[in-house]
Amino acid sequence: MLISKWFGLFLILAVSFTIRYGYYGNSNLVLGPNTSRLLKASSVFVEQVQVKDDAKKGLFLYGFGEKPKLSLETKWNASKYLVVGIYRRKGFSLWLNKGSRISLAWVVHATEFNGLSVVLIKGEQNYVTVQPLKHTNSVVPSNPSDGNGKAEYLIEEDDSYYVSVLNMNLQSIIITMNLNVSSIMYDTTKATNKCSTLNGLCRFKLAFPKNHFVILTTPNNGDLDGWYIELSFLARLVTYVAILGLVVIVVSLALRYFGACSDGESSSEEIMPETENDPLLPEKEISVTYGTGDKDAELGVCSSSEDLYDGKICVICFDLPRNCFIVPCGHCATCYECALRVLNGENKVCPICRRFIHKVRKMFTIEKQG
Repeated sequence: MLISKWFGLFLILAVSFTIRYGYYGNSNLVLGPNTSRLLKASSVFVEQVQVKDDAKKGLFLYGFGEKPKLSLETKWNASKYLVVGIYRRKGFSLWLNKGSRISLAWVVHATEFNGLSVVLIKGEQNYVTVQPLKHTNSVVPSNPSDGNGKAEYLIEEDDSYYVSVLNMNLQSIIITMNLNVSSIMYDTTKATNKCSTLNGLCRFKLAFPKNHFVILTTPNNGDLDGWYIELSFLARLVTYVAILGLVVIVVSLALRYFGACSDGESSSEEIMPETENDPLLPEKEISVTYGTGDKDAELGVCSSSEDLYDGKICVICFDLPRNCFIVPCGHCATCYECALRVLNGENKVCPICRRFIHKVRKMFTIEKQG
């Protein structure tokens, strides 16, 4: 029982380290033009940072020993045509830092125009619709079949943002989306490491044992088709091996400690040392009492040899007399030495009834007077 508990604790710790390792696992990131995204890594657990860009769009990776300042402002604009099916959603993703502003303007081209939903959604996992600062939607007087609209947003949190266009018409539509973005960027002039993905892959090592900050930046090329990159934190395996080894040592010492305590408890239960002056005399009328005389409920009563067994010799060694009994079953079929060997062995069960042995008690005999 004790071993299973400690094994469960060790398993929990192992899972915890696995989760920690998973935190620094591979991540597929979606970026956009003029992105400046900050990530943090501990060099105790991470040896290298690696970025893979199969499209070779020219993303840059910067490394810092201290957190850089979010102090630069860059303005850029882009346009995109979207063909949106009936009751379908389309859009594109951007990474925007706190303090950035984004203005959307769109024109819908359709023979029949009933309605359109254009929203900005925040989050990579938990999606939240961002409320615009300004929002207008009207029909162009010169061409009633076309519609336009505008919306402006203030970014209050560093996160991934998705410009979503939902077509609620009974036919597919073509929409022209124009963006004007004032993006807040990190200052990369004091970077200690730098590499580019123009060849598809870049990496650099982290100096041990400091925390490091990593900046991902993309150029301003107006490409809104999506920047799909794979970011990898290559683990410092020596750290994980050392931690798991330490856990194994602690668990082993704990098991030894509790094992020693269990042995000490068994030893403390030994009552009255065996003497050579207390032989079993079958020719005399005797009564059997137990070493402590305590009337503990867990102490069974040793039955007479006529009721349980034939003879008074240990059923294990067939040499020494039976001079002990087993708690809790109460069987007295062995000598004290054999009973201790069973108790200290792997199979701690009574040789008669196979119940688990808690304690071994010696017994002695008292001759009746008169």
